Amino acid sequence: MGRIITIQGVGDIDLDKISRLLPGRNGWDILSLGTQGRYIKAIIDSWDTLQRYEINTPLRLGHFLGQGLVETGWLKYTEEGFSYSAEGLIATFRHYRRNPDLARQHARKKELIANTVYGGRADLGNTQEGDGWNFRGRGFIQLTGRYNYTKYGEAAGIDLVNDPDIIRRDLTKSVEVAAAFWKTNGLNAYADQNDAAKVSRGVNRGNPNDAAAANHEDLRILWTNTALGVTQAPQTVAPDAEPPPGAPSLKPLQVGSRGDRVRALQEDLNAIGYSTNGIDGIYGQGTKRAILAFQQEHGLPVTGISDAATIDAVDKAADDPARTRIDRTDPRTFG
Repeated sequence: MGRIITIQGVGDIDLDKISRLLPGRNGWDILSLGTQGRYIKAIIDSWDTLQRYEINTPLRLGHFLGQGLVETGWLKYTEEGFSYSAEGLIATFRHYRRNPDLARQHARKKELIANTVYGGRADLGNTQEGDGWNFRGRGFIQLTGRYNYTKYGEAAGIDLVNDPDIIRRDLTKSVEVAAAFWKTNGLNAYADQNDAAKVSRGVNRGNPNDAAAANHEDLRILWTNTALGVTQAPQTVAPDAEPPPGAPSLKPLQVGSRGDRVRALQEDLNAIGYSTNGIDGIYGQGTKRAILAFQQEHGLPVTGISDAATIDAVDKAADDPARTRIDRTDPRTFG
């Protein structure tokens, strides 16, 4: 096994680089201490904490940051929001889908909604009145339920049962509890394998080997790969670069891939009418949808992954002078 490269301090990490890729941002707004700025300041101030939990290599820190970005809505949220309209309640929660009249009565009543949705949930350890609201989702890696607040508060040495709101008020505590969650669940091992899917399932489903995908798993993989670039992991800074002479053929492109190969693929897809929702060199949901549509129409395995056969077929279609430009990802095209 090769030598593990550790990060010596926050000076090794260009966090501003990732901030410029976040939706609606041009950089960390640290001076105004908005929520995103508060989070990045907390990460900087938590370096000793991250070292203590051994989140101290490019891979481990990249995976930790990538998950946190999605868990917090790109560092915009410190807690789960419950300001739902009646329509939002019905669309989000099974309980309200079964009781639409109740949804209309509870609309915008945050505490009532939380206690209705999470209250009395033995699987979350919510056995006391008000537990649903008191132990609602909070944190850099969101905790929900009395059981999780108790378990990971004890792991971090922070009393979350008597003061659950501390991980909303003090974001360094939020990062520390997230780090305790990370180590307790053995996620460094999966980060060391650079397995973003298993890390995602460990964070979101509580089991890295769960057969079901995590919520927003594709986004988690995409932003983990983004974070890995700025934590200076040599093997992930340019994962889709041309291989040296004599090396194996190029690897498939999939969600999380980025670079010139992705950009070229996006240009070809858009040229033949498969919209990727932009040409940015990032293989996200728009590119995956375009590839799925292309594969389905061209008799290729429908995987959403651009292997050599798919890329070759896209390339040939883009070079065909008889092609017609139709947006084939728009459902209105074919009724």
